[in-house]
Amino acid sequence: MKTKSMRKLIVLVLVLTVATSLFAGATAEKQTTGEKKKVELELWTFIEVHQKFYEEMVKTFNAENKEYEISLKTSNIPMNQMHDQLLLSLLSGSGAPDIVDVQIRWAGLFFKSNPEYFAKLNDIVENHKEFLNESILLQFSDPDKNIMGIPFHLGAGVMFYNKPAFDAAGIDIDQIKYWDEWIEAGKKLHQPEKNIWFTVVQYAFAREYLLFTMQKGGYMVDPNGKITMDEKKSVEALQFMYDMLNTWNVAEIAPNGSVYDQAFFEKMNKGEVLSLPHAYWYTSRFKSFMPDLNGKIAVRPLPMWRDSNIETTSMGGTGTAVVASSKNVDAAKKFLEYCKLSYEGNVKIATYLGFDPLRTDVYDDPRLSVPDPFFMNESVLDVVKAGMDNFIGKPVWPVSTDLQTEVSRDLLPAVLNGQVAPEKALRDLANKFRK
Repeated sequence: MKTKSMRKLIVLVLVLTVATSLFAGATAEKQTTGEKKKVELELWTFIEVHQKFYEEMVKTFNAENKEYEISLKTSNIPMNQMHDQLLLSLLSGSGAPDIVDVQIRWAGLFFKSNPEYFAKLNDIVENHKEFLNESILLQFSDPDKNIMGIPFHLGAGVMFYNKPAFDAAGIDIDQIKYWDEWIEAGKKLHQPEKNIWFTVVQYAFAREYLLFTMQKGGYMVDPNGKITMDEKKSVEALQFMYDMLNTWNVAEIAPNGSVYDQAFFEKMNKGEVLSLPHAYWYTSRFKSFMPDLNGKIAVRPLPMWRDSNIETTSMGGTGTAVVASSKNVDAAKKFLEYCKLSYEGNVKIATYLGFDPLRTDVYDDPRLSVPDPFFMNESVLDVVKAGMDNFIGKPVWPVSTDLQTEVSRDLLPAVLNGQVAPEKALRDLANKFRK
């Protein structure tokens, strides 16, 4: 026989059960009628303009996405420090962000050697695959070709010409199709007695060596991870750099070995360097640091090697990754997809960051074809568009990081200064890392 107190307890339980059911139903109804899940994401980068881009994009993401409302905390950390900090946080299992920019120099270390720390991004890539260059995506992949990072841009190599100097010498830059023709133009234009050089070479970064090598169809490290820097095409590329300095006398070494050094900016700004092969994204350096060249620089396709049909290659890059330990992997991936793979995200990458975007279909968008007064009032992205069919990305493996460090620190300065022959320098370094 139930006591009065027992009956009261049963009634209370029933009331609470019904109330809970009603509350759950109300909650479910709110979720099905469009209430967003609020999530906080932490993002690390090492470039201020990247940080500002993400902070702009989260505003429109939140306005358009029906699933998540993201609160984004961004940090801009010096490049070397950020990658060290990322490695320590991943190994310790504490303190890692949800999303992180990984510079291509570290891509092999993180994505090839330690892919388990990152979420695979194949699913978000698949949604846009028909518009993407696979070789660029594979720069940020694991050993099984799973995509672990999404780049900002193609990073395509182009040529920057000081056009008035060429016009004054009667040289039509649009007739320069091959590297030997470029060198012949350099022989006519350089005036070392006036400290005017046709071009420069740098050793602080291996970008030009890699550009010339890959444009020939060679590699420092090939797509299968094999060290090939001592093979014929790589040797020929480095010999070409040496000959520019020491045989044809059309180049000098950039101040402090770098085309990112303030002394170089000042030199080119004064018209003392007349052409420069570099990545499309270097357009921002002209606008920021070489104002006197406004209206004088023409952007054109790179010359080609006569024995290769590769028009251009990737020069650098940053792959943005989602950390696997994040509590909000799905939200992080959707935000990353919106920023870097969506059509409007790629338009923003071009118009806000000034990069050459990943998606091939956005190059026909009128917003990307606006003439640029700084660059001869031409639409400079048309140059990148023209070379897309014969464009390759740089294979990245764990050994790539150490190889590039030694190429920049030791090999290039020694070769360019005539201390060791290109073939021997490349062979010795390749054998060192093969052991």
